[in-house]
Amino acid sequence: MNRCELEGEKVIQVYLLEVGGLRLQIEQLRMEETGKGFPQNAAAVPGWDKLAAWQQEKVSGCARPGTRAQSMGGQLLLQYGAHKKAAMEGPRSPSILWRQLSYPQLLEEISFPLPLQAACEPRGKPFIRHVPWHYNLSHSGDFAALAVSDAPVGIDIQQMCPYSESVVKRFFSQEEADAFEKGYSEYIREGGRAADASPRMSLFYTLWCRKEAYGKLTGTGLTEDVLKRNMLKDTGMGMYEYGEIPGYCVCVCGEKERRGREMPTEAGGQELR
Repeated sequence: MNRCELEGEKVIQVYLLEVGGLRLQIEQLRMEETGKGFPQNAAAVPGWDKLAAWQQEKVSGCARPGTRAQSMGGQLLLQYGAHKKAAMEGPRSPSILWRQLSYPQLLEEISFPLPLQAACEPRGKPFIRHVPWHYNLSHSGDFAALAVSDAPVGIDIQQMCPYSESVVKRFFSQEEADAFEKGYSEYIREGGRAADASPRMSLFYTLWCRKEAYGKLTGTGLTEDVLKRNMLKDTGMGMYEYGEIPGYCVCVCGEKERRGREMPTEAGGQELR
């Protein structure tokens, strides 16, 4: 587990799960039971019984084994994070906590599914009813990621694949595009760059992950304002990167100071399906 000091009093817990093995299990299950749909044979997938009914419904709605594995991994991480938050007592250190989990370890630590009630804010950001914490999920390739915090939080994970440099010209701010053209790697914080990525690829995905995480924190998504915002300078939020998964970039965006933001109200949310 890595620790990076944060400003403020909050703590952000980040959990990362490799779901490649789960994807293979789902693919094998589909091959062995071709006459049945996924909802009918889903109970044979290890961990299915650890999910609440609405989470099972959400996973069942995914069309492909890869997206099912990503979705199921994310929902299991949410159960895991909820169990961890429920068990927390006493003072908390001002830090961000990163933890990579194996699938067997995850299942072992979820003793039963908590009756989580999910809903969405008016702008579409999901939240859990009747709990004093916020969460955000992301998935890419063979990984799912969860961030949990007492304050609003956003997380993004990206598998670093070949990209078109036209994306830089179209969506990045002028300052970001200039830095990218110069090949600057000094903007990538220590610990944030994947060891097997080139400086240009690391910079591209670092900036993109920051934009995604920022938009997910605020609940706006990738609006024009977020895309054109210069993520090389202080955005007023805390940006924290994790570069210990080869071929992946992870960014978490959190508030630097507590702002006393209340949880969404019952009237302001819609049921999440």
